[in-house]
Amino acid sequence: MQEEEKFSNDPVENMKLENEFLKIKLKAQYGDSFHMESNAGLPPEIENQFLKNMMAFEDAHANAEIITVYECIGKPDYRPAEELDDNEIKMALARMNAILDEHNMALDICDGPYDDRTIYTFITEELFVAETEIDGIEGMGRHFIYEEFHPNHKAEITKCTHQFLKRWFSRNFDESTTELSNHIITFDGRQMVKEEAITRMQLFFDAFLEFKDDAYNIDDISFEINPETHIGMGFAEGVLKYDALLEKGESVHYQGSYKLYLQMEDNYWDIFCFAMPGFKW
Repeated sequence: MQEEEKFSNDPVENMKLENEFLKIKLKAQYGDSFHMESNAGLPPEIENQFLKNMMAFEDAHANAEIITVYECIGKPDYRPAEELDDNEIKMALARMNAILDEHNMALDICDGPYDDRTIYTFITEELFVAETEIDGIEGMGRHFIYEEFHPNHKAEITKCTHQFLKRWFSRNFDESTTELSNHIITFDGRQMVKEEAITRMQLFFDAFLEFKDDAYNIDDISFEINPETHIGMGFAEGVLKYDALLEKGESVHYQGSYKLYLQMEDNYWDIFCFAMPGFKW
């Protein structure tokens, strides 16, 4: 930094002030997409380098030339999926994954497995026409996620259900719990923010030392997506059981049906209403 650009004669204070200036600049340029707490706990010199790297990354990204994935990997020859039998599809998919890897790219699959024909068809018909930057960041690969193109809503609801029930049996909910919506509705129509709901749940949990001998199954999952708003509503239900241990060594056995109601925005599902055996609001 040139002498006239210094904010303070104290080197440490100067770097701290420069860091705040860089944050303001990043916020002004990139709006709400940039967020970094000022008390991140990083040493000023490390935070300074991080902010400068971020500025360079954002500048490079903003000025990057865009081409298709197919162009980026050199326009390799390939045969359409409908011309290949199952054995040929398997070999063609292996070749296509190898070509992507050669160009530091990869297709990630989160909620599979999907058959080889489905993935090969996706690569050649959809991923090939997807846009990417002509020059990637040196040393970094480019990853594409299949479910970002074809969300697997049933798998996401199933995952959310497993995570919620695991938290329930371990009595482990807090403000960072992503399975719960920020706004909760009870079956009798009361509304509350997530923090209040967790406080009420914790009162129930605190009446016991622990939950043990738990088990559950998922009997049904259903959902609907509004094709215009892309907002979804769904539910998961099943049967569960657990023993709630009291201080004197006694326990209360809870068993019965549970039901979780979920909502989806921006391809993310969370729970806004639920009924659990033993629990009352």
